[in-house]
Amino acid sequence: MKFRSSLYSVLLAAFCILPSSAAASSYGTATYSPKQTQDVLQNPYMGLAPDSQTGNLEQPHTLVYANLTWRMLEPTKGEYAFDEVEDAIRFQEWTEKDFKFILRIVMDIPHNKSDMEIPDWLYNEIGGDNDNFEDGEWYRNDYGKGYSPNYSNPLIITYHKQLIDALGERYKDDPRIAFIQLGSVGHWGEWHTDTSIPFPATEITDQYVQPYLDNFPDSMLLMRRPHPVAKEYKLGLFNDMFGNKDDTDSYLSWIQKGYVSWLTKEKMPAMPDFWKYAPSGGEFSPSDSLTSYFTRSSINQVISQAKASHISWLGPNTPAQFEKDGKQQQYLNRFLNTMGYRFTITKETHAKTVEPGESLAVTMDWQNLGVAPFYFPWILELSLMDEDGDIVTKTKTDEDIRKWLPGKKTVKQSLDIPDDLPEGTYTLCVAILDPHTEEPGIQFAMEGKRADGRYTLGKVQVRN
Repeated sequence: MKFRSSLYSVLLAAFCILPSSAAASSYGTATYSPKQTQDVLQNPYMGLAPDSQTGNLEQPHTLVYANLTWRMLEPTKGEYAFDEVEDAIRFQEWTEKDFKFILRIVMDIPHNKSDMEIPDWLYNEIGGDNDNFEDGEWYRNDYGKGYSPNYSNPLIITYHKQLIDALGERYKDDPRIAFIQLGSVGHWGEWHTDTSIPFPATEITDQYVQPYLDNFPDSMLLMRRPHPVAKEYKLGLFNDMFGNKDDTDSYLSWIQKGYVSWLTKEKMPAMPDFWKYAPSGGEFSPSDSLTSYFTRSSINQVISQAKASHISWLGPNTPAQFEKDGKQQQYLNRFLNTMGYRFTITKETHAKTVEPGESLAVTMDWQNLGVAPFYFPWILELSLMDEDGDIVTKTKTDEDIRKWLPGKKTVKQSLDIPDDLPEGTYTLCVAILDPHTEEPGIQFAMEGKRADGRYTLGKVQVRN
């Protein structure tokens, strides 16, 4: 009798909870898989970065590049010609179209004829007007002709700090500046020289790095090769011989294994994971024609270099001037779809039904099809669109998209449903917002893009 009573109690309890469980399961889960695209995406902080003074650019890009010589920036001691320099590099013109700049400060550019990239007043102060002493060298070598100052000269170090301080006062936290390459030292600002003046050791060259660190703590700084200071401060790196297999293999070896400087005989560290927190940049090697990199026989090698170096952008020597839809286009498109980041959603799930005042849990299977992450703390937004196409509610999530390395990433977030939202059918939307504009700023490799830059996902019923 006791057993029969217990069994009856269990069955009664099961019967009582059955309706609510059945109701919950009837709502179920909505699953949505966007259709993927192979379109070339014109996204920020990645891709081609042609010289800002170049015209007739038919290929898509969001970056432009500018070398700024000390001679341009400070023609008169203590007086900086930023307005004139910005006119020369078409700064206003490009930034009004939402293009961002990559800058490099240089003191020495080899030319076909002898020229000098430091200002006359500095040249005179280091002995250029003295027949018996001059702390620099007019050179003629395989690179070309020019003037190389002695980078160990304390006057140059002091004035260089003042120059970068002025640059920081002008451009610190300026969203129009994407990246700054630590040029300053060596031919083309590439941290090497071919003159009779010994190249300075790291205790000297670090004094050229420190002003950049002091003035641009939140900017993305890049160095030409691994150095102890680059490793310590997690700087990016750039390869100005990209495309040339032998030179790029050497560059990759420096990154993976470290190296001994052929200039100073100092041991330099490996930086195999630098690309996870700061960008990999550079430009195509001028040793071959640009068209030679984009052929049926060469494109796989170029893409292999992009993957191995996790390249995000290349400039100023780029194929941005290639004819649109020309014979190289198919190979260039493959390359552009490889470099940098390339986000898409393969699957998104949420409850089919949600009540006003509740929170809608959303699970998204993202995939980064590129070779690098996105390096800025932009905002992942979820929103809800009504049947008229209006966004009726939205939320900024706490997702850190900088951690989306190449590969798959499952993201779980939620969207609060307003208490007064009318019943009906709504569409979930997703976007990544530019914090400077509060608007969607990144394109995804999938269909469903709205006119405002948001992407539509699955539908959800809002009802009491």
